[in-house]
Amino acid sequence: TVLAILLLLIFFSGSYAASVEEFAKAEGEVVFYSSLNNEQIVTLREAFQRKYPFLKVDFFRGTSDRVLQKIITEAQAGRHSVDVFSSAGFQLYSLKEKGLTASHTVEEPAVFPKGFRDAEGHWTNLHSLYLSMGYNTMLIATQGAPKRYEDLLEPKWKGKIGFNIRDVEWFVNMLRLKGRESGLDFMRKLAAQRPSYYEAHNLLAQLLAAGEFAAVVDTYAHILAREKARGAPVQWVLVEPVITYLHPVAIARSSPHPNSGRLFINFLLSREGQTMLSAQGRIPSRSDVEPQVLKVAKGMKLFPSDPALARGYDAANQEMRAIFLGK
Repeated sequence: TVLAILLLLIFFSGSYAASVEEFAKAEGEVVFYSSLNNEQIVTLREAFQRKYPFLKVDFFRGTSDRVLQKIITEAQAGRHSVDVFSSAGFQLYSLKEKGLTASHTVEEPAVFPKGFRDAEGHWTNLHSLYLSMGYNTMLIATQGAPKRYEDLLEPKWKGKIGFNIRDVEWFVNMLRLKGRESGLDFMRKLAAQRPSYYEAHNLLAQLLAAGEFAAVVDTYAHILAREKARGAPVQWVLVEPVITYLHPVAIARSSPHPNSGRLFINFLLSREGQTMLSAQGRIPSRSDVEPQVLKVAKGMKLFPSDPALARGYDAANQEMRAIFLGK
């Protein structure tokens, strides 16, 4: 009967969870490499260790590129230290391509929308970054602020735009959204606006606040929200569908503590773990956990960046630089 089948499923799922926990006790630790900031990792570690006091969490914190290189270097040397890692989507996809990730079954797949978890189970998004435009409220009145990307092509914005020339992911996603030919036409017109080029989102936000330019075309909304909360004269502008960068989490294929790793990744993706990330200013991936920043974005249509776009990174980077820098 249906009831009997359900009871069996509950029994076996409970037995599986118990066995994972028992094996984890024997392993005694879990090693986490991440691009989250130090405070966020420590807070998550402390909560996890309260939940599983028999496990110790060691971690390495670095940029997504440093996490990528550390994992690759260790794998090439035959050292398998890491159990779980999180980084920006492009870097994590590179690790999957190199066969360094393992498949993992998410406990509550329904709360991770399509595009926010790997179809093959190799990664699930841990937290998101919303891409936005922004403007200086001392230089631009609200009624004159850009509302669409195309607004920045108006003559009044010429020479007054800041642009992150390293943000290839934004470039390829704009082409996906607009269609390749329309997207390239937009990029050429944007280049004709003579934007000022920089190579970091934080720097763009600081210079926007300082009045170095009136608007930015590609930055992280949470950075501008943070600067605004500190009193800076900046405002972010989200355009639907909102280009959303992923920061997935995955289990290492050669994890030395695989059961501890499963417990840890399940905790990170749990309602408890995601709520903690939200409280620390991150945008949680779960649809049932509200972000504490950018609450106005609730209900907006998101456009998740596909980590597989990393395959065409070099060609896209060359194309982007040819358009904007003539190189």
